[in-house]
Amino acid sequence: MRRSLARHSTRAAVLVLAATSPLFAIACGANLPSTTEAAAAVSKAIASTLKKTLPSSTYCMTATPDFSFANMSQSDFVATFQNLSDKNALSEAVSAGLVRIELREFRFDPSARSPDPSCDALHAQSKQNGYTSRQVRLAVVRTLLTPKATASGLRLDTSIDVATRELVAVTGVKPERGGSAAVTYTWRWTPTPMAAAMGYTPAAPLEVTARLRRSGGGWVVEDAGVK
Repeated sequence: MRRSLARHSTRAAVLVLAATSPLFAIACGANLPSTTEAAAAVSKAIASTLKKTLPSSTYCMTATPDFSFANMSQSDFVATFQNLSDKNALSEAVSAGLVRIELREFRFDPSARSPDPSCDALHAQSKQNGYTSRQVRLAVVRTLLTPKATASGLRLDTSIDVATRELVAVTGVKPERGGSAAVTYTWRWTPTPMAAAMGYTPAAPLEVTARLRRSGGGWVVEDAGVK
C-alpha cells in the first residue's frame, strides 16, 4: 500500500512538472502570434490616410426686412448653409482662419431677374408666392479662401492629405476561442507637412483591440478595431 501511494505521488509530481515546464509553455505560445508578427499584421491593416477638404459652397436664403445679420459671427454664418449636410469641415476651416464666409444682401424685385445664380430657384418661388420687396429680401453666403490659405497653396474643393494612421506599439496578445488571438495595441494619426496649413492637430494615441486568425503560414487581421 505504501509503495502504491509512493508511485502515485511520483506520477503526480511528474504531471505537475510537465504542466509547468518551458516546453509546455512554448507549445501553447505557438498558437499565438509573436509581438513582431502581430505588429506587422496590424500595421498593414490600419494603414490609411486622413484627408481634409476646404469646401466651396454658396447658399441663398430669404430674410424679413427687419432682420439684421450685423451681429452674426463667422461661425453663425456656417450654420446658415442649409445645403451642407455636414458642416464640420467648414467649421474647422473657418476656425483655423483658412476660409471666411462672405455675406451679400440683395433687394428682392419680383419684376427683375434673380440677383445671383444661387438665388434663381428662391427668387422664382418668392415671386410665385406673391412676395414683394417690402416683405422679403435675399441674402447669399459664400465660402472664400483667406490670404493665409492662399499663401499655403491651398485650394477649395481639393482633397489634402493631413495625416497617416500608424501603429505605435502592440501592448498585449491573448488567445481567443476558435484559434483566434486578441491583440491590444495603440495607434495615432501622424501629421503630414500640410497638417499645420490645414489647421489640423492630431489627438493623443488611442488603444484598441484587434482580432487575428492564422492563415497559411502567417496571421491575418479579422477585425482591426478601427474603421
